[in-house]
Amino acid sequence: MNRDSFRGGIILKRGRFFAVAATLMTAVALPLSAQETTAHATTLTPSSSMLRQSKNYYRFNARTLANRYGLNYAAQTALTRQEVVRVYVASSNTQVQKSAKLAMSYWNQKLGHTVFAKGTKTNHTMAISMTAKNTSADAWWKPVQHQILLEQADYNQQLSLIRNKMINQSTSTAVTKTNNRILAYGHKIARQVNFAHRYNTYRAAQINQTQKQINTQKWNITTQKIDVKARTFKYANIIAHEMGHSLGLQHSANSKDAMAANSTTPNIYNYSKVKASKNGFNTLDKTDVNRAKLALSVHDALH
Repeated sequence: MNRDSFRGGIILKRGRFFAVAATLMTAVALPLSAQETTAHATTLTPSSSMLRQSKNYYRFNARTLANRYGLNYAAQTALTRQEVVRVYVASSNTQVQKSAKLAMSYWNQKLGHTVFAKGTKTNHTMAISMTAKNTSADAWWKPVQHQILLEQADYNQQLSLIRNKMINQSTSTAVTKTNNRILAYGHKIARQVNFAHRYNTYRAAQINQTQKQINTQKWNITTQKIDVKARTFKYANIIAHEMGHSLGLQHSANSKDAMAANSTTPNIYNYSKVKASKNGFNTLDKTDVNRAKLALSVHDALH
């Protein structure tokens, strides 16, 4: 995903920079552990002991914690004093509404309590909307406006891109499995009578069966709207990423974190997995979740 969200406390958008003011408590120096000396190469995961400190600790070490764990308190504008974000989906697109609901559940499940709650048009602290403006990103968090914006053009284009990638992956997987079966069968009957006839007969049957399978999957992807389902799952992760920014998380340097600048969801191109899944693919990992827990603790201490 090409993100246009928070980067070091700044919103980057088409070459224009908008500074975001942040009010922080004066921090005192914290000792670095042996594992935390690699901060330049990776984004650190707050330990369980770090998540059990007092409010005074978080209050007086806020700036140091922000620097160490990649936090941006200026982005936490949607959080109430009760550490809850009330979400209103301003888009009438039912798939976007499903994506937002999934994204909320991803965070709530991993955090162990409700942080993202359903809001209304007249009572919310975060709105999720579509924009027709062309940008260089699929989505971004706007803390001053309390909005997650999704680019309409990119959203629409994703359907055909996902469908094509899913078909290509499905075809490639089916062909590989078929070739492996044919090869194994050939080794099995290599010394038997009428090898060539039996091998060619088996090979033709396998190719025919695989072609039917591929055609069925192509048909299902469109008629059963597997591609639409995959896009819903993809945008659940995109929205979850932006929600992470609203909790105060900057981009992660770890490529597998959901908060990585170019995080991806490979499973959305897997026909079988998408077809079988009801709730998408939650990519939030321990680093994402522990950073969010720490950011919430600091917010609570500062407010």
